[in-house]
Amino acid sequence: MLRKIGALNFIEQFKYGALTIALPLYLLSRGINVEEVGLVLSLLPLAFVLVRVVSSVIADVVGVKKFFLASSMLQGVTALVYALAITPLQFAMGKISEGMGMAFFWAVDRTAIFARSKQKKYLTIMGVVRAFGAALGILGAGLLMAYFSFEALFALLAVMGIAGLAISGRIRDLGATNEKPEWKSLFAIKGRELDFWQVSASILLVNVSFMLLFAFLLPVTMSMQIGMGYLEIAVMLAAFYVCIGAGSLISSRMEVGKNALFFFQVIAVPLICMLPFSGQYFGAVLMLAGVGFGVCFGLNEAMIGYIGERGNGMSSKIAVLIAPLNIASFAVLAGAGFALEAFGTEALFVFAALLVLGFVALARKIMNDFDGDKGAEKIMEHYPHEGPVGSQIKR
Repeated sequence: MLRKIGALNFIEQFKYGALTIALPLYLLSRGINVEEVGLVLSLLPLAFVLVRVVSSVIADVVGVKKFFLASSMLQGVTALVYALAITPLQFAMGKISEGMGMAFFWAVDRTAIFARSKQKKYLTIMGVVRAFGAALGILGAGLLMAYFSFEALFALLAVMGIAGLAISGRIRDLGATNEKPEWKSLFAIKGRELDFWQVSASILLVNVSFMLLFAFLLPVTMSMQIGMGYLEIAVMLAAFYVCIGAGSLISSRMEVGKNALFFFQVIAVPLICMLPFSGQYFGAVLMLAGVGFGVCFGLNEAMIGYIGERGNGMSSKIAVLIAPLNIASFAVLAGAGFALEAFGTEALFVFAALLVLGFVALARKIMNDFDGDKGAEKIMEHYPHEGPVGSQIKR
């Protein structure tokens, strides 16, 4: 039922993982300074949020297929731009193309999943697929960078884009729920309840922390300060992503109580702070932090599932939910290189940890608001929600 969508999720995250590790290292190898690296990387969430919001409204009318096709096509275009780029401006154009492709994909991915399955747990299970896809992308990028070239990696990603086009052409075009674009719904800020914005804030906190670490701080720190080679960095980050997948699996597939899930989340906070001081234990600390991130992401997907229950405007509803995240990611990544030079890596690791701590506190409150004392156990099940969110956001 979800195999083709799963394959597209795998390809998308393979590409994402590969480029996330490769691009900052490629930019540094080209002699581009760390401040400019941060600025180039920040263009992805900016392009993403602008394109996704518009795409999601249109997707609610025309369905998902066209957007999966466009996303796969742009993957090939992005790979070509990176292969030919020399200046920061040219790399910036590639990052905008990458952001647009991701926006088309994410405008419809969760809608496509919901259109094929009534069980919200598949959102989290698909998150596990994405985590392992990204891990393989990171590892594949490391091997190609170490033994071949960056250009070989870009060629592989172009081929995978062609594979994505073939798969996208075979999926059923589901997910259209509106007869015409509902542009006004995007700006109905007063009509969205507190629960909606609490979930939006939780998404922002954990994902900005992860974006700062994974897309910038970890590869730059391991390359410039620890002195790891390309393959070593890739293996470390791939293992980190596998641990994230394991954490997501814990939160979605195992009988784990709310307090145990809370422990897995909160332990990530001191672990992130420890990373720049962990020395020979850097890898072990990073893996344990990855499990904590995975549990956070699993619960986050479950909360998105509750907010985005079946109904009209699924794509645009999720786009509005996640828009603050992309604006915050743009601001944080744009300033990351300057902050690193001004305050050092330790301060950025502490900042990332504080964001996760904010997520843990807010997520615990949200789960209690959703389901009372049953919290995390009930949030993973599928039946009509009877708490405050279900009564307020069904429309």
